[in-house]
Amino acid sequence: MKTFFSLVGRILGFNNKLAAASTKNKSLISIGLDPDPKLMLFDDIFTFNKSIIDATKNNVCAYKPNLAFYEAEGINGLNALNATVQYIRTVAPDIPIIGDAKRGDIDSTNGFYARAMFEFWDFDAITINAFSGLKSIEPFTENPEKSIFIWCRASNDGAEELQDVIVSNPQNEVPYFQLLAELANQSNRNNNVGLVVGANSPKQLSKVRSICPGMPILIPGIGAQGGDLKSSIEAGLDAKHHSIVINSSRGIIYSPTSIKNFNKEISVATEELNSLINVSLNQLGRAWG
Repeated sequence: MKTFFSLVGRILGFNNKLAAASTKNKSLISIGLDPDPKLMLFDDIFTFNKSIIDATKNNVCAYKPNLAFYEAEGINGLNALNATVQYIRTVAPDIPIIGDAKRGDIDSTNGFYARAMFEFWDFDAITINAFSGLKSIEPFTENPEKSIFIWCRASNDGAEELQDVIVSNPQNEVPYFQLLAELANQSNRNNNVGLVVGANSPKQLSKVRSICPGMPILIPGIGAQGGDLKSSIEAGLDAKHHSIVINSSRGIIYSPTSIKNFNKEISVATEELNSLINVSLNQLGRAWG
């Protein structure tokens, strides 16, 4: 799946590519490309994604296809994902692609997951599950040009049942999500580790940021899942760099009411979210330079 345009990502590495796209487009938005046939106005997944990309490529810093939506459609879904990745590489080669895969197993299996995600699909970064420990994620982090986002504090109802449980580490007792953040810091030798923390957990997000200065944080849960945008921005911003990616899926990709006005309505929804984010950045004294 590698193309000429993939060289952009290999030269820059994910963090630099993300920062460059954010600065160029003055945007912290990642668009979640999550095609649900029951909600789509189009019959074809690739046509749906292509329209979204065409309408948003100048107002985002990343695209994040969730692999579950494509795998559920079998070979047709995987072909659509392939076409989508290739299209982004062609029309928006400076925009990084985050494969939302949440893969995770023992280290030997993760080596094959890493090959699939980074070599076959050629994602710039992926989301992973680190439940099996630091050693197990090494296959994902050995290439400094590719990055991971460890699922740290989820945005769904009920996440607190497990992720806020108090656990023991050698120093003290902390919530499980905090231990994950601490371990992520320890595993960030190649500067290619990030975290996923939901927008509806601003206190946890603030704690994670204090533990992991400078680390990219992917923030889902804005919009449909009820996360507060301004609180998330304030809690997640790094002292030196923005270092946050605010993901929006349903709130943008299912906002259009007709195929005729699809691209325009997608574009407007993205611009409106970007405007709200940038107002918050201005209020916090963190406007784009």
